[in-house]
Amino acid sequence: MKTPLIALMLLSFLSAPATSFAWGADGHQTVGAIAEAMLAGSKAGQKVKTLMGDSSLEKMSVWGDCVKGVSPEKEFSYTSAGKYPECVSFENAAGIAAMVDYVKRNHSNCNPAFDEESCHKQYHYADVSLAHDHYKTGFVGTSDHDIVNAIRAAVSVLQGKPQAKPFQFKDEREALALLTHYVGDIHQPLHVGSIFLDANGKIVNPDAGEYDRGSNTVGGNALQCPCGTLHALWDDIPQQFKRGRMNEALTKKAKMVAKPDASTSIEQWPAVWADGAIADAKTLFAGTQFSKSTPNQRGNSWSIALPLEYEKTMFTVKEDALTKAGAHLAQLLQAIWPD
Repeated sequence: MKTPLIALMLLSFLSAPATSFAWGADGHQTVGAIAEAMLAGSKAGQKVKTLMGDSSLEKMSVWGDCVKGVSPEKEFSYTSAGKYPECVSFENAAGIAAMVDYVKRNHSNCNPAFDEESCHKQYHYADVSLAHDHYKTGFVGTSDHDIVNAIRAAVSVLQGKPQAKPFQFKDEREALALLTHYVGDIHQPLHVGSIFLDANGKIVNPDAGEYDRGSNTVGGNALQCPCGTLHALWDDIPQQFKRGRMNEALTKKAKMVAKPDASTSIEQWPAVWADGAIADAKTLFAGTQFSKSTPNQRGNSWSIALPLEYEKTMFTVKEDALTKAGAHLAQLLQAIWPD
């Protein structure tokens, strides 16, 4: 490969558990905090406080990942106690019961294929080929229960409307917690855009001709770089943003994010955001090169070579994505509960 590999300094950007969480706790909490700051004094802000009770969007933003600690293969027992500090507040009898109840309702309701994850885990992403500029249900990597449709289902609950199948969100509070998480997810580029590669590492369009399931890099999870997987590298956020260090600065920027065009319905907003994530995914793959595939137990994997200055690309894209996620969440909730 002629493109230089990014140096091992990128190791400092990666601190993700085996099950990668989009943005990690810091990123999701930043999105929730930005939205809450923007909603202060509004009807939507008051509605959020009523639903969250003694919690908040910031704290509940991670709930959608904490429920992944429930193991269906172990009789739906919660197996992650004490592993993730952000989940500790949910690790009491009532909190664990709520997580177990949610997973039981959303484990197999989408009829997952033999090689697919539990349904509620599939709600967090889509894998749209970067051969496309726009999200469209029906493309390889999309489904009626992907991230775009998960946001739509949560919004329906908050609007007092029936939620689309297969989603089973219990009530407004659960829907709001999940919506907060999903809006963060959909702004992580690799939770929407994905590269599809053949055995020689050549980019292919899965929607042209016969689809080879082994060509999906699964949002970068099958792409290996010196610091782990590309997906995990993008899940992590820059040190400067962690533990809420830049929430105030990001909130100021978020207030400048334009609201959706009045002609665009709320139902269309998630697809518009997905289009933005696809554009960001194209940016993060610019200048990269891939090795031949290596078969493993989970399918295929490839090595990826990253260009120099990639650290700057990540910082810029991540800052912009977190800012937009917080702004879009606030705008969405204000549209649901207008003043």
